[in-house]
Order: sequence, then structure tokens, then C-alpha cells
Amino acid sequence: MKQNTGAYTAWLGLIGVAIVAGLYAAFRLFTEGHYLFNANDVLMWSLPLGVYIYLALTSTGLTLLASLPLVFGVKKFEPLAKRLVFLAIATLVGGFVSIGLELGDVFNMYYIMLSPNLSSPIWWMGFIYSVELVVLILKFWRLHAGDWHSPFSKALGHISFVAAIVAPLMIGSVFGLTESRVTYFGPVMSIYCLMMAILSGSALCLFYNLALSKIGSNELSVTKASICDDITRIFTYTLGTVIVFTFVKVAIESATVIPDFLNYRQYAQAFGGIGKLNTEVLIGLLLPFVLMAIPSIRAAHASRILASGLVLLGTLAMHMEILLAGQSRPIGPKAEQYPEYISYFPSVYEWLVMLLAVAVALLLYTLGERYLKLEAAPENFEAAHEH
Repeated sequence: MKQNTGAYTAWLGLIGVAIVAGLYAAFRLFTEGHYLFNANDVLMWSLPLGVYIYLALTSTGLTLLASLPLVFGVKKFEPLAKRLVFLAIATLVGGFVSIGLELGDVFNMYYIMLSPNLSSPIWWMGFIYSVELVVLILKFWRLHAGDWHSPFSKALGHISFVAAIVAPLMIGSVFGLTESRVTYFGPVMSIYCLMMAILSGSALCLFYNLALSKIGSNELSVTKASICDDITRIFTYTLGTVIVFTFVKVAIESATVIPDFLNYRQYAQAFGGIGKLNTEVLIGLLLPFVLMAIPSIRAAHASRILASGLVLLGTLAMHMEILLAGQSRPIGPKAEQYPEYISYFPSVYEWLVMLLAVAVALLLYTLGERYLKLEAAPENFEAAHEH
């Protein structure tokens, strides 16, 4: 990250190719329209929206972790605070890229903000995440300037924490208030989104920091190794909680004969499964939990990287299957002209939108590590200032 090596240049080149491919898809979308996606009048929410939800919730999880030192004063986590805030910003920017292209025109985002519907959870979701992004940028600016403890800096930390708590609950309410879609409806969806945010945020934090130490061939300091141990505990406990929620959801789906749930089970195993458990649940939740539950395996950095990487892939697949399976059954007048349930596979342009969103986040990660001193902590800044 800090040196002009061949690998660094190749990495930037790979990201550049991904961004160019994504920009091509964006140009086609802006000039030809939304029909390039494999969506229809029944299945309207597709891969780009799932990617937005995934990245937005991951950003929320990172913000909540950053609140440990910045809001609750846990000084042990201060060496990770600045990096966590920046990762939250970069991840949320990637999410906004995805939702901007899913809307068909990025200017539709401005229209939504300038024509508020205060009774709409979707409007509140966009508004709260927009506020969170602005506050995170301001917070990072103050941290970069060495202002960790001023009243203004602390206020920004508290606002970002409140926004990070409310935002996933609002995403859950977008689905949970949809009475016409039985598999979405209910208060559990909001709680589930909050837990998934903490899970994916802690997974990315763990994966990123351990992978960064491997890439740089640097041994973690005693302090950072201890922090990673704590993050691993948060990751493991949250993983166990999400598994419980998932099993309860599977039990409810298996015990009902409501047509929506029957179609849901048929659709929700798009990636395959064993019995009533989907592949992403087995590989993206249960396998990582088993790895983290065995002390000798949990202690190895390679095992932590593997477990957190599997969770990052598994949570994305889970978001997509929940998103799509809830729309799969046509209702109302649409039920007369469509089959019993709608099948779906993303178009190449949807994959390119996902590629662009992830590439933008990765580019920001890379440039931030190189130029913005993300490892800075209050004592580092104060020591440099005194020197």
C-alpha cells in the first residue's frame, strides 16, 4: 500500500478495468433505460438493490464498531477508529453507486431528497443514510486534523452512532411494513437487518485488518492483536445470534402452508442447499461459526480471514434471496398473467453495476491506506505535534 510495487500497480489496474466496465454499464443504463435489468412488473427489486442493502448495512456495522472508542470512550479501540470511519464512508459510497444506478438515473436520488414523503420508510432510509454519510465525512475530517475530543467532534460521533442504529431498522421497516408480502411483513425484519449490519461490519473489519497485515508482511502489534481478538469475539457472538434468527425463520417457513412461504422455500434455495438449509447458511454462517467455536482454529489469523470472508459472501447471498423470494409470487391483477412464481437471474448489466460499486469502494480503501494515515490514533497525533 505504501510502496510503488508491481503488485500495487497491478491492483490499481484491476480496479481501473472494473470501474471502466461499470461505467460502460452506467452509460448504457442512462441512455437506454432500466430494461437492461432482468426485472419486471412483479420482480422489481434486483441485484443492484441487494448490493446497496448489503453495502449500506456493512457500513452501518463499521460505524457502530467505530462508536466504541469515539462515543463510548473505549480507548483500546482508538488505533482502529480512523480506519473504521473511513471504511464506513467508502463502503456507503459504493452502496450509493449501486442504488443510484438501480434507480435508472442518479439524479433520481436528488429528486427523492427534494420531494420528501414523510410517511415513506424508503424516503427515511435514503435520508438517514445520506445524513450518516455527511456526518461520517465530517467526522473523518476532524479525526484527520487531529481533533478527537472537541465538543464538535464528539457531537459528530454521537450523531453518526444514532444514525447507524436507526438506518438498518429503517431498511427493515421498508420490508416489514409491506403487508401484501407475507414473507417480509413483521417487526423481526428490522431487528434482523440490525444484526446483519453488525455481523457484516465486524466481518469486514476483521477480514480487512488481518488481510492488510498479511499483504504488508507485517506482524500485528500486541495492541492490535488484542483488538483483533476482541473484534473476533464480537464477530462470533453476532454470528451465533444471526444463526438463531435464521433457524427461527426456517422453522416458521417450514411449519406453514401459506402459498407465499411455499413459493419462498422453492425460490430461496437458488444457490442450492441440503434439506431446508440453504448453501449460504451452511457455508456462510454455520461453517464460520464452527471455525470460530474451536479455540485452536480461532486463534489462527488464516482461520479468521477465511471465516470472515465466508460470512461476507454468505450475507450478500442471504440478502439477495430474502429480497427476491419475497417478490417471487405475483399478487393482485399480476397473478392473472404471470406464472405461479417468477424466476430470476441477474443480467450482465446488473453484475457490472455490482462490480462498479465494489470497485469504487476498493479504490477508496486503497487510496485511503496510501495517503490518509488511517492508522493514526490520538496519542500518535499528539506525539507528532509535540515533536
